[in-house]
Amino acid sequence: MHVLYIVGQSTGGLPHYAAELANSVANSAEVTVFKPTETSADDLFCDDIELVNAFDPIGISMPGLYKLDINPLNIFRGLYSYSAVKEIEQYDPDVIHDSTGIFPQVKFFAKLHDVDDYPFVTTRHEVPVSRFSLARPPVLIEEILNLTIPALDEDRTVVHTKRQKEVLVSRGFDADGVVVIPHGAYSVFGGVEDIDREPEENTLLFFGNIVPPKGLDILVDAVEILRETIPDVNLIIAGDGQLPSGVRKTIERYPDNFEVHRRFIPNDEVKEFFARTTVVVMPYRDQSGTKGHSGVLSTAFSFGKPVVASTASEFPEQVEDEGCGLVVPPENPTRLASALETVLRDESARSEMSQNCVRMSEQLSWDSVAQQYLDVYSALVGAHESGGKQAVLRTP
Repeated sequence: MHVLYIVGQSTGGLPHYAAELANSVANSAEVTVFKPTETSADDLFCDDIELVNAFDPIGISMPGLYKLDINPLNIFRGLYSYSAVKEIEQYDPDVIHDSTGIFPQVKFFAKLHDVDDYPFVTTRHEVPVSRFSLARPPVLIEEILNLTIPALDEDRTVVHTKRQKEVLVSRGFDADGVVVIPHGAYSVFGGVEDIDREPEENTLLFFGNIVPPKGLDILVDAVEILRETIPDVNLIIAGDGQLPSGVRKTIERYPDNFEVHRRFIPNDEVKEFFARTTVVVMPYRDQSGTKGHSGVLSTAFSFGKPVVASTASEFPEQVEDEGCGLVVPPENPTRLASALETVLRDESARSEMSQNCVRMSEQLSWDSVAQQYLDVYSALVGAHESGGKQAVLRTP
């Protein structure tokens, strides 16, 4: 079987997902990846994969969108470059999979060039309950653009949780066409067995893009409270984006409690940040959506790091119910500070949480995830060979 993946984004964590999945599927199938010439995961794809640098980088990042730091010409060039999906026919795949979410440019050119005549699979990592919420302008823009593009025939849509599936079915997706496959625990950055140092005492980690929905300002306020009972608490902030003015002022007021790395973190530096930390913190705001999973959470699982998160999205089930940490209501610095103090002061509880994180990383291994995808691919290819394309839903 020949699987061809489309990578619809050059920055952020989605290329990492594409690389992890493609690497594992390549153990059992022929794999080709159509991707931008530069992505955040270029050094992670294995040698068994045929990489095709088909697209230009779009030049859009989530922090850049919030800062309006965009170059219209580069964006247009990047978007238009996805017309190269017409070259997929030359590779004659058995199944096509956009594992990075069906971005508007992929949807448009895939439909224009009849790429969806092949068995076609998409993975949706985040499913907003309200498609047109003003709370997240980038998502709103994407949803509006999708309304202007003809529907794409999908044979299967993959989501990460049952709640995400329920939302799609409520929108009119055929329940039989939506498959739940959990997000794998990232292994490309290493794992708990690769850490050869003890964590730094009372050290917290905020990792990833610095954008309003991630709630860094809430965490900084919590640290200001927490330092009254744990004076040497240290928050490492590692990610690209703009620090809100209030956050900057607090950091300047208490420099001994904060360490800031405001930049994109290369893949080879990820392990060191997680190795140093005692607790990973995810203080996300409730955006009335179903995130399904988080790359930061899956990385915390891989490194066996306890997590304190908000109750936004599916974090209660993924973190607290699995014994991997604690969750608190969103946008509540006092409750967040209390939960962090509880975890930092209880070494026995942290040890148990760490073991549960490792257990989760084993359950969410990419070999397991890849096999579930391979089962989907095989069923579609069999149906296609016996009776032609059997699309069961159309992308709205």
